[in-house]
Amino acid sequence: MWKRYVSMGLAALLLTEAALALRVYAEQRALAGKLIRLHVVAASDDPLDQARKLAVRDALLPQIAALTADCPDADSAAAALEAGLPALAGRAARTLGTGEPVTARLGWEPFPRRDYESFSLPAGPYRALRVILGAGEGHNWWCVAFPALCLPAGTEELREEAAQAGMTEQQIALMTEESQSVTLKFRLLDWLAEIFG
Repeated sequence: MWKRYVSMGLAALLLTEAALALRVYAEQRALAGKLIRLHVVAASDDPLDQARKLAVRDALLPQIAALTADCPDADSAAAALEAGLPALAGRAARTLGTGEPVTARLGWEPFPRRDYESFSLPAGPYRALRVILGAGEGHNWWCVAFPALCLPAGTEELREEAAQAGMTEQQIALMTEESQSVTLKFRLLDWLAEIFG
């Protein structure tokens, strides 16, 4: 008889964990739908290529901000960035100045959990503007292109930018780790990202 109760308890625990995992995954997907990541990949880990990567980043950030300035949401920002891909790749190539190829594309990419100065993003797939310099075999630089969260900002500035981009209070709390369950949720999302890649 007690084996039956233990089995029922374990089944209930598994169902609860599965429901929590689905809810957390849905929260990450909803958050991912509200933003666009920026991913600049260096040609190699050579110090000169790493410095060039940062120079390209610095050249692209104002252009990205100009392209998305009037965009009310991530979908319109994605359309503006998609239309601006040739100009972004051209500017990156001119800044790189090596004659190596530069690829700029917009698409969904898997990202691990990322902690920034004033916010964090859980692991999972995100729409990203990916700029690959040369062979793209070096360490990369990440941030959030829309809303414009690439430059260091305090929590209040982040909350304001995120709210203007249409994020809910719950999504902002998830990013700024103001929710008490964020650590558990992020660990669960990291685990789900490893499983479902």
